[in-house]
Amino acid sequence: MKARLFPITTAMVALLLVAPSCGKENTDTTEIPYVYVNFSIDPSSIEYGNLNIPGNYACINGGYRGIIVYHFTQDEYLAFERTCTYDPTVTCSKLVVEESGLIARDTCCGSGFLLLDGTPVEGSKASKSLRVYRTTYDTYYRRLHIYN
Repeated sequence: MKARLFPITTAMVALLLVAPSCGKENTDTTEIPYVYVNFSIDPSSIEYGNLNIPGNYACINGGYRGIIVYHFTQDEYLAFERTCTYDPTVTCSKLVVEESGLIARDTCCGSGFLLLDGTPVEGSKASKSLRVYRTTYDTYYRRLHIYN
């Protein structure tokens, strides 16, 4: 009797494990492709606008689809990948900072992300936070180093 139950039980467990994966693909699990980032900029340079003023931001080249650099506090900068975490491989996916300067919104799915920490705002399709790049600011030389 036990020999007959084992194959049936195994088949039921396998079916339960496979069934949830059927249906629409969850694109929120797709990872943003890794791109090496390691460069420095001068935030007070005219090239980066008013990035030297806290609360301002600049969109610069680098990363997978660009990097948003946000001046958080006097000597603290935040850097985020400019790609939505919902479906990063879609070609139309690129974050644009709203007029408020606090939220970056994806041009494709409409997800929004808070630039204070990269978390998705309420109502976004994305559930993962933005990819964060490390930053160090040298106050003496006025150089911002962005890297992963």
